[in-house]
Amino acid sequence: MRPRFDHPALQTLMFGRWDDAFAHLWSVSEKLLSPKRTLALLDAAGDRKGLRKQILATVDELYADGTPPVGALALAWSMLTVDPRQPHMFWPVLPQLQFALDAADLPSDDDAEVRARIRIWWRATEGEWDQSEVSIFRIADVETSRADDEDPVGPILDFEAGVVSTTQSLYADLGLPTLVVMPKSKAAKLKGDHSAYKAILDVALPLVVAKDVAGIRRTLHAEFPHATTAVDLLLRDLREGEPVRMKPVLLVGQPGNSKSRMIRRLGDLLGIGVFRFDGGSSSDGVGYGGTPRGWAESTPCVPARAVLAYKSGNVIAAVDEIDKASANPRNGALFSVLLAHLDRETASRFRDASLDAELDLSWVSHLATANSVDPLPAPLRDRYRIIRVPVPTLQHMPALAASVMRDLAADDEARAGDWPLADDELAVIGKAWQRARFSMRALQKIVGATLEARDQHAMRH
Repeated sequence: MRPRFDHPALQTLMFGRWDDAFAHLWSVSEKLLSPKRTLALLDAAGDRKGLRKQILATVDELYADGTPPVGALALAWSMLTVDPRQPHMFWPVLPQLQFALDAADLPSDDDAEVRARIRIWWRATEGEWDQSEVSIFRIADVETSRADDEDPVGPILDFEAGVVSTTQSLYADLGLPTLVVMPKSKAAKLKGDHSAYKAILDVALPLVVAKDVAGIRRTLHAEFPHATTAVDLLLRDLREGEPVRMKPVLLVGQPGNSKSRMIRRLGDLLGIGVFRFDGGSSSDGVGYGGTPRGWAESTPCVPARAVLAYKSGNVIAAVDEIDKASANPRNGALFSVLLAHLDRETASRFRDASLDAELDLSWVSHLATANSVDPLPAPLRDRYRIIRVPVPTLQHMPALAASVMRDLAADDEARAGDWPLADDELAVIGKAWQRARFSMRALQKIVGATLEARDQHAMRH
């Protein structure tokens, strides 16, 4: 539907289906919301409680902007949370919606059409459709059109009623690229302990698109000032407006120099899921590669678990400390198991032994960290783009300490109001950090201890 009204809530009122309203609001809000929020909305499709929770979180995020245009958009999103079976849910929305209509000064024909719709919404507050199995959007459309060929119980995305249109249709409406990772035609019947994989069986999952790559680069440069070249190499495969698909990358550097955090922050900024696997605890290939279907409780491979966890076809599978994995060939070493996943051609038709299904895992990005490449066999080294992450120095310390403070504030609201570190505090931190050989883990502890000492001093005075 082409927008007819400037006010997004009035435009939303005119949709005849809940899923059409959702698709429209998602498209107009995409640039205003965080990547994590936009992906969370899509991930929750089909989960009645989860979707309502994500919509309410979206409303909160938009209202936090504090500007009238974005607030109007928040009202439109609020309209998606009402349920004709629960008349009280209309009251937080309808007075604002009525005010927006009265203040809009619409042409007479448009005004009459919108008022006819909103009267249906007001009637819903009296419980007229409290037994309905469809959304208020569908009810209002049918009641105002009264077309003989309308089917008021058509397939609609109505999370209150628990009736969900196909995921493929939703993503197609949003114009998003998709991928069927687990085609039903190439999968055996799922075992009971694999029932969760029904959520991705024959489903077109979204492929997260890279947005504002230049902004992501600036952010990572600011957070990792000692590793700007490494950041540039890490982002080399990203193309603005195209689905994220990265060649295998191995970040190498001394312990504690933010290799793992760099991967996590990349995922945060892209709005893409990062599924972490601890290479140091891997004694064989079973943990990553999965277990055979015949086992009592078989486990699929890590990339398959990552896809299921984030309901996305191009998640990031990250192996921490890959150089510490055991090379014992019993049950296949991690090194040998990884080879099949790092080759895009093989990954595109990977047969998971646990699921007994052919999966297209070719869009999964494989990132890893290591202190040294020496323990890795040559075939594995050849498949990774090896990026050296240098050790930070004192000149990088103020920016890194500020980044640590932001992380602490994100984990503890009480830290959100902390003053920036003073010059004398930075001098003391610098000396302690130098003794700790410029480890980022050490810097986190030193900054935390400095803030606690500041708090104690304030309490005494």
